[in-house]
Parts: sequence; C-alpha cells; structure tokens
Amino acid sequence: MFNLTPATQEEHDSLVEKCQENGWLKRGGFDWQDDPWLEEYPYDFSRAPTIKDLADFFSSGNWAIRQGVLFGDLAFIQQINGGDEWWTLKRCPDGSWLAFESYTMSYILPDMSRFTRAIASMQLATPEECKRLEYSLPKTSLVWEGEAFPDDSSGYVRARGENFELEVVASRIGRDVSMTAQEDLLEGLDSENFDTLIEQLRAAVEKADRYEKDAMSPDAQGLSDKARHAVIASENQARSEHSEQAHTNER
Repeated sequence: MFNLTPATQEEHDSLVEKCQENGWLKRGGFDWQDDPWLEEYPYDFSRAPTIKDLADFFSSGNWAIRQGVLFGDLAFIQQINGGDEWWTLKRCPDGSWLAFESYTMSYILPDMSRFTRAIASMQLATPEECKRLEYSLPKTSLVWEGEAFPDDSSGYVRARGENFELEVVASRIGRDVSMTAQEDLLEGLDSENFDTLIEQLRAAVEKADRYEKDAMSPDAQGLSDKARHAVIASENQARSEHSEQAHTNER
C-alpha cells in the first residue's frame, strides 16, 4: 500500500497548464473530440514521499487519464484511461515543466534495481539531457538501491558490484559522488573530466561493468585458478619442509 500527499496548489496549477500542451490531456482533448458526451476527468496530482510509495502507486494500476504522481523534480501523468502510458516531466530550475518522455512502468516494476536506476537517471540528468533523451544510465551487472531523491536536498542512490560501489548523496549544497574500487578502475573518473554528473556516472558504471565481465571471463578464471593452485602448492611445500625439519630435529 502506498502513501501519497496532495500536490501543492502551485504544483497542481502549473501541471494543469502544462497539460494543455498535450492533445490527450488538455481540456476537450482527443478522447472528448471523439465522444463529446464523455465525462471530463479531473486533474488529480499527488506526491510520493518515497521511491517505494512511487513503485507501489504504479503497481496498483488502472489509473484514470489525468491522474498524476510527483516524486522529487519529476511528474508522471497518465495519458490513457486505465492504461500504463505516463507522460514524464521534469521541473526545471526556473520552475517550468519540461515534458521529455512517455514511459510504460509495467516493464520495469518487477525489478526494483531497474526501477531505481530509471528514476534516479531522470533525476540526476540535466533538463537538457532529458530533452535530448540522453538521461539513461546503462543496464549493467551492477545492482541499484536507495531512496533516489524525494526532494532537492535529501536522498541517495547506490550501485554496487563485486569489485565496485558508487554512491550519490544529496544535501543542501548539492549532490556528491563517491566511488570505491581498485585504484586502476577509478582512473579517469574524476568529476573534472566530465561536463555533467550523468556523463560521469555513465562512464563509471560502464567501466565497472567491463571490469566485472573481464573478471568473470574464462581467461581470467583460468589465471585465478592457476594462482590459487600455486598458493596451495606453496603451502603444501612449506608444510612438507616443516615436517622433514621436525623429523631431523627428533633424530
């Protein structure tokens, strides 16, 4: 079960105004042009306080057209009555809404890692990256977890694998990135090498994924096995020499 709070009056009014740019959502839109006697559905927007509440909201399904949910700087508004086609918007620094995507949630909801990665990607990207549809972080072997960013100054998201962990934490002064891995894996991933945060994160997770895959490759496994056998042989040799020395001392 999800917990939602009503959107503020300003959020509601600004989203209603933005909906007039969408042929499906505007007053007298396509559905009502086909059937002028169809009852107009109200604009109804709520805010999800946590990413779990957001996921539970989408999972409940069968939402009416013009029903919407906000999370952080994102808004999702249902475009098909009883359907699963969410008009996706991002709040820009000047307070305007940028519509940049139409998202079907049922494909990603069964996998919370994938859902978290998708929501965090939209939040961490700039409005310009969203407009160009360059906001996505790639699907890799890393597992994503965390609250994402319920508001501008709180929340975190973490991606982790066997040999790598990345975390983005939000505070009142911005969003800080930390990475934990072998030094060679982190080389070249400093923020000054990238224009935006999403570019830095994309490079990091792609590099980490390649590292993880190389570590699991047959050649790497073969080298690992040889190293392990060499260690065992060395230990056995040491025990044997210790035993021989003990017998010598006894004589």
